[in-house]
Amino acid sequence: MTKHWPTPSLAKPTVAQPRSIVFLGTAHDSGGSSILASNLTTTMRADGHHVEEWYLFSSAAEMPPGARVFAHSGRSRSPLTLAMLFARVVMALRQRRPDAVIGLQPLSNLWAGLCGFIAGIRNRVATLHGPADRFNPLLMKLDAVAGRFGLYTTIIACGQSVADTFANNGKAYARRLAVIVNGHKKPALIKRDAARRQLGLPESGAVLGQIGRLSYQKHQDFSLDLMRDLPDASLLLVGGGPDEAAIHRQIAEAGILRRVQILPAIAHDHIGAFYSAVDIVLFPSRYEGLSLAAIESIHAGIPLICSDIPSFRELFHASPFLAANLLMPLDDRKAWLSRIAAILSDEKLRRKISDELRRLSPAYNFDTMATKYLALLK
Repeated sequence: MTKHWPTPSLAKPTVAQPRSIVFLGTAHDSGGSSILASNLTTTMRADGHHVEEWYLFSSAAEMPPGARVFAHSGRSRSPLTLAMLFARVVMALRQRRPDAVIGLQPLSNLWAGLCGFIAGIRNRVATLHGPADRFNPLLMKLDAVAGRFGLYTTIIACGQSVADTFANNGKAYARRLAVIVNGHKKPALIKRDAARRQLGLPESGAVLGQIGRLSYQKHQDFSLDLMRDLPDASLLLVGGGPDEAAIHRQIAEAGILRRVQILPAIAHDHIGAFYSAVDIVLFPSRYEGLSLAAIESIHAGIPLICSDIPSFRELFHASPFLAANLLMPLDDRKAWLSRIAAILSDEKLRRKISDELRRLSPAYNFDTMATKYLALLK
């Protein structure tokens, strides 16, 4: 039977004074955890808190304004480099003395816990943004130890489905684990014609979209395979990543160059153009935490077709109608093609899906999530 982890109260934090918080990430790679930290930083600062973003390593992605990077040479596994970096983080925490240090990824979680413990930081928070079996096994073993023995004072899972994958880490770990369901800001939508012109898309015809890192996890090769049987549709992929070269080869070999466009990124202030331009968003992911892009699609009221995996089942658990219509078996081309055709051709179905998505939208309110983060701090 699924264990339901505690969820923090919606009540506002009882702390009268502003809090000092450091978000500590491994690298700002434009992934969900980094985007989440940047959004929380902006919101918490607006509420009067002193919040900083720190990253152990630099990356190709554009850094948030004011973010601190400890190693500008990129990621390293050198024991000497890591030892020097560890000492610098401990020293920085001792100098800053924040009320809380919050890790963002498996490695930075461990550093938030251990460096924070050595520096005497009261709140040492680990965040879990994906299933345990998808991370480095050694890091997961160390994570379990850190949770059991109190290096983490609090552990936040971004969804129930993620928390369940850590259920074997023991009672001490479970006592520190709480679920704060991901929330996200609503994208600012614009007129469809303007959005398509802005993104260089065809003014007429169906446009499918997929947003996320070009990687095994996001499964863009499946979306490209679908395009072979959708001759009247175009596809917009937004993202960069390790599979970029393979994806370009697949596009060329399939003869769909004219119908597929890849944008490395869209500035978050303008992400509404993506949701305004597309008719359906595809999420054929092999695994997820609780996808921020999928939550954006829900807020925008744009139909999203998702692989039938635990995180997307959780996303739609409050709406049997959406679960029945938007969850498709992973890699079942026939089912995906049939559902895409049904949504594109049936205006009544599209309208009902959009209405139901808007009804579900408040469950993933960003400000509610930010309040819950603050409520966990002692």
